[in-house]
Amino acid sequence: MNDLIAAVNRVLFERWDPIGARALDPAWPRDEYEGYAAGVLELVLHHASDDVIAEHLAQIEHQWMGLIPSPLDARVSIAAEIRAAVRVARGDEASFGEES
Repeated sequence: MNDLIAAVNRVLFERWDPIGARALDPAWPRDEYEGYAAGVLELVLHHASDDVIAEHLAQIEHQWMGLIPSPLDARVSIAAEIRAAVRVARGDEASFGEES
């Protein structure tokens, strides 16, 4: 399970990064969004659609970070990347649910 959380966290930090931590400081700790990874992973493992995951990311941005949510298309793309990263981390790229 730790590998799956790490895969989600990697996408959250490298691609989602709503506060721009990577741009602020290249040495920024990579665990900035780790606290959100388990909840996102749970959605993926329960076959939530990319739209549902994108809405979850918007809620984090707005309710927890006090930000205006990023554009929907960007969040849907991040959700798809998260789903792909989980498939790879599980080692079952072809068999994991393809729902979007």
